[in-house]
Amino acid sequence: MNEKIMEVFAKNIIASLPRNKRKLYQFIESVEDSLAQQSETEEQFLTLLKEQSPHHQAASRFDMTIDETVKLMHEIEDEINLKLERKLEKYKWIDYTDKVSSLRNRTASNMQYYLVIS
Repeated sequence: MNEKIMEVFAKNIIASLPRNKRKLYQFIESVEDSLAQQSETEEQFLTLLKEQSPHHQAASRFDMTIDETVKLMHEIEDEINLKLERKLEKYKWIDYTDKVSSLRNRTASNMQYYLVIS
């Protein structure tokens, strides 16, 4: 599976989440990404996660308890994963190179055209 396609699907799914879920998910992900960029090793990243807990920061920011935040984040991740699995099951490439080339009345020997359906 093409990693870029999976990223596009995931971004689309995240964008379609209800506002409260999307904001919480994006907040926690951005804090985790920031910590990862600051880290040189996996161990350092895990230490920063413990020290600067993105879930605690989100709980404070969104006026929730830590338990509510963790539970909702797990629900969001499960929802994203389920929707991504469904998209990937439907996903397929259809090669339209011959059709497009014949419609254009010229041969484009090194051009290919694909339709992605998900």
